Amino acid sequence: MTLEEELRQIENEIRKLKIAFDLYFIGSNPKPPLDQRDQLDRQIKKLQSVQIKSLGDRFLYNSIVNRFNAFSELWAKSMRVREEGARVHPLAARAAHHSAAAENGGSFKPGPAPKGPRPAREKVKDSWRVPTDRRDEAAVRNLYENFIAAKNQVGDRKQPSFEAFAREIGRHAAAIKGKIDCQAIDFKLDFKDNKVSIKAKPAK
Repeated sequence: MTLEEELRQIENEIRKLKIAFDLYFIGSNPKPPLDQRDQLDRQIKKLQSVQIKSLGDRFLYNSIVNRFNAFSELWAKSMRVREEGARVHPLAARAAHHSAAAENGGSFKPGPAPKGPRPAREKVKDSWRVPTDRRDEAAVRNLYENFIAAKNQVGDRKQPSFEAFAREIGRHAAAIKGKIDCQAIDFKLDFKDNKVSIKAKPAK
């Protein structure tokens, strides 16, 4: 096997690993594919000691490393958010199922849903209320973490920092309060065309 063929194989394994993580995050797989990820990580790091003479192979290797590192960071964040009970939107679940079906020639069948009552920590509200008369960082951070988790699930890597996000939420709250005197704003995640946005309205 040539170096280019090995790199292409690793690239294909990263794609399969992404599908495996997507299925885990939507609950179709009971365990995260950590062994698969660690094995791929070792395989990539092993090539660090190989002298890559071809400019094309070196570019491909660097591209693979950057892609794997970016995915690994997103997976780690998504796992933390999942442990906190973030809800998976149906669009993300459907996209993961379609990817798995394509990978398996259309033969993928999602596993059975877990039996018994869901743990209390998995109950997630449809909207988040942020007061307009005081700063509530906990509420804004909760909204932010769910927003980022939703972006991860649909594969949107354009993610603002918490500080930028908080400023934007504050700007929206001030604009709404300027039009309608209210004590709080309800913010809700909105999914359209595999994109995630936030809608806001005065709390009733």
